[in-house]
Amino acid sequence: MANSKPSIVSQVEDEHVVLKQEMGALSLFAMQEKTNNDFGDWRLQFVWQLRDFKNRLLKHFDLEEEGGFMRDVLDVSPQSFNKVEELKAEHEEIASDLERITATIRGMRERNSETLQTVRSDLNDIITVLRKHESDENQLIQRAYYREYGGPA
Repeated sequence: MANSKPSIVSQVEDEHVVLKQEMGALSLFAMQEKTNNDFGDWRLQFVWQLRDFKNRLLKHFDLEEEGGFMRDVLDVSPQSFNKVEELKAEHEEIASDLERITATIRGMRERNSETLQTVRSDLNDIITVLRKHESDENQLIQRAYYREYGGPA
């Protein structure tokens, strides 16, 4: 295995830990109940948090796609091609879904319980997809690198 592989895998795993923390914080922030009087400030803070999270996520996806992680996995496990392509497609879907939620929140000028419930539900769905996505990536890493060393794959 090339020297860069453990470093890239370690970076991806470290990023997963940070992303999980941010997902939890974002989810908690979204669940805050606000009155009409403090909704405007909350809405702006929520938009900023969503944008910050999306930016971190896009950088993470770049690390996986452009940083060589997925290419390295394919080098040692070419049979993983379909799974790698599936994960890349999920990157685009997740980013698009986050952008849609951000646009919805930005478009709200006053508190609307129905819209907020939809946003919260959509955000929870994205977080669920992200958790499964990370789990799939971790399994891919384990299979690829176990196979290279001749262990169980």
